[in-house]
Amino acid sequence: MWTLDRPADGDLDGQVIDPSETLYEYDGPMMFRAKLGLVDILCNKVSVRKNKHLYIACQTDERTIQALRDGKLSVFGAFDRPSFWILSLDDDFRVTSYWSCDRVDVPARFFAKPGFGLYHWHGRVPDSLVQASSMLAIKFKGPELTEDGIPFGKFKDLMDQAFDAVRKLLTPVPLLNRRTSTFDFEIAPPKFASLVIAVKEPVINMASIRRTKALKQYSREQLETAVQHLGEDFAERIVELKGLAENDKIDGKYASDNFSFLDILADILPQPDGDIDSVEFTAFGKNGIETAVFDQKTSADIKQKLAVAQANAVIERGVIDGITAKSSTLLVLSVRGKMVTCKFQKEYFDSFLAKDEFKIHRPVRLKGSMFRRPRRDYMEVENIDFINPDKARV
Repeated sequence: MWTLDRPADGDLDGQVIDPSETLYEYDGPMMFRAKLGLVDILCNKVSVRKNKHLYIACQTDERTIQALRDGKLSVFGAFDRPSFWILSLDDDFRVTSYWSCDRVDVPARFFAKPGFGLYHWHGRVPDSLVQASSMLAIKFKGPELTEDGIPFGKFKDLMDQAFDAVRKLLTPVPLLNRRTSTFDFEIAPPKFASLVIAVKEPVINMASIRRTKALKQYSREQLETAVQHLGEDFAERIVELKGLAENDKIDGKYASDNFSFLDILADILPQPDGDIDSVEFTAFGKNGIETAVFDQKTSADIKQKLAVAQANAVIERGVIDGITAKSSTLLVLSVRGKMVTCKFQKEYFDSFLAKDEFKIHRPVRLKGSMFRRPRRDYMEVENIDFINPDKARV
């Protein structure tokens, strides 16, 4: 670990550091950008020792600085580099000493707190450019998730959870239950020291789409737009959920109306006393990047409210997958990934049947009592609405 007593690696012949852009100042530049030889560096003041100003510095670039300015990247994220310099400057910003350090050698107190932007009004922001530039990113934090590596089994479990959640949250209703060879997502390389899974864009096999009769009406642009709208919708709802949870305002109506959405999240949120401390979602919404973090306590509260809601009528969403007139039932493929047998009162069912309202692949929203079962859930339907496919959501 670096200390001021460690022999310096040099003094750069007393070179003066000339800030090209001051990002934060208080009685002088605290965080600034500068050129050191051919290298573009970002510096942050960490201490004053023996009349010398100590700065931590790392290589940077315009993309990182712009994201920092715009509140799309935290200060912690801007300094997320494998190596650093610690600079000792005099009052004239002349280098009196410098030390080259690997990240593990830099005292933890020299780094900003994760999740906070350059200015207080930025609020909670991503800690990496991967998160900031993705349509949806999921970040897991826990003691087993380190920069050095992750247990193989745990990595697979978390990847499976992320895959299931992304498919359920961002798949347009017409593409529910389609194979990955038809509809998938491109992700950025997973990022360790925690685990970040970042979805970059949808991957749509239009040749497969055109071979499927029920999908021929959709163009690539329509499907990509549908995914974008689902991502924007998720961004808004995840921030709303976080705010409600923090203020203990998730009531029965909210939990019932958002049953499908909460049920999808319940599978990926941390378990009480589990080995994942928190799950952070970053998504690109209509108002820009939105970030929400759910720890074990908040997650437990959400799951408890969901369990209570299931005792009452809930809202389920999906597409019709089968019709059985004899038993007055529909088989619905839920956005949650489950098949649901939906039972109607005979008169109610027959009225829709007579109007030819029930059609395979038609998006629907149902309200009723939900009964969980291992293979296929069961719902006693009170009401059904038929949804425009372009406006269907979880």
